[in-house]
Amino acid sequence: MPRSLPPLNSLRTFESAARLGSFTRAARELHVTPAAVSHQIRGLEQYLGVRLFRRTTRKLVLTEHAASAVASLREAFERIGEGVEMLRAGERSGVLSLGVTPAFATRWLVGRLSRFERANPRIRLRVVTSQGPVDFEQDDVDVAIRLGRGGFDGVPATELFPEWIAPIAAPTLLRRLRPRRAADILKAPLIHDDSLRRAGRAIGWQDWMKAANIRTVPKAAAIQFDDGHLALQAAASGGGIALGRLVYAAADLEAKRLRIAAGPALRLELRYQLLVPEARAALPAVSAFREWICDEAADFRAELERWVEKS
Repeated sequence: MPRSLPPLNSLRTFESAARLGSFTRAARELHVTPAAVSHQIRGLEQYLGVRLFRRTTRKLVLTEHAASAVASLREAFERIGEGVEMLRAGERSGVLSLGVTPAFATRWLVGRLSRFERANPRIRLRVVTSQGPVDFEQDDVDVAIRLGRGGFDGVPATELFPEWIAPIAAPTLLRRLRPRRAADILKAPLIHDDSLRRAGRAIGWQDWMKAANIRTVPKAAAIQFDDGHLALQAAASGGGIALGRLVYAAADLEAKRLRIAAGPALRLELRYQLLVPEARAALPAVSAFREWICDEAADFRAELERWVEKS
């Protein structure tokens, strides 16, 4: 059976007065009047049936019983404070489930996660990958990132950055090919990224050729991939030139493992968006992730624009 306890406020007042050795200093710490501190102490003494302080001309002196108890009370209030901080942190100390496609996780997200972990050490991020539309009930995820025009079944979306495509190849292939104009890259095997169809926008080499004012009939694609990551891997191996996504290629372009073979880069109507159901929007961990990824996206948009300008 739980022990009967005096009012918590009285115990807190006693601990403060005992630690500071003064009703006046305790009142200042607790933001009350000295008279209120004195009233709380008298009430606690009446409740317990013991004296807590001996009042001398210069200072307060704890009685023997009070002195033996004050250390335990101080520890108890420290534990309560820790518990309150845990409650205040809420989901920041829990697990946040993020739904993304495997290619986006591999090509963009994974290399940045260490920064999120350093900024939010109490949040354990669980990354759930799937190719299809996200289902927040069936997939058991809190937030998701998807590519599209918007209108994700009524789930609020925050735009992160747009997608661009351009011919992308390994530097070794381009050194052999030595293209002088955009049409010259058509001499190489053409790799087709078919994954954009899932986002509702099928786009291919003929679309790029039209934008580049090339009238030559292109060869059939050397190989087709339904995964943007694999299309770029094939290009990096020297197997041909991929009409690849710049979002996925950015790290390899920066490291000079891939190069933009020719311009122009085409901006698609599709945008990478953070999806957050209204029921989860107020969770502290969700807010922390949204703030972090929006900052990352702002930096990345500037990087993306530099590559577009170079195309």
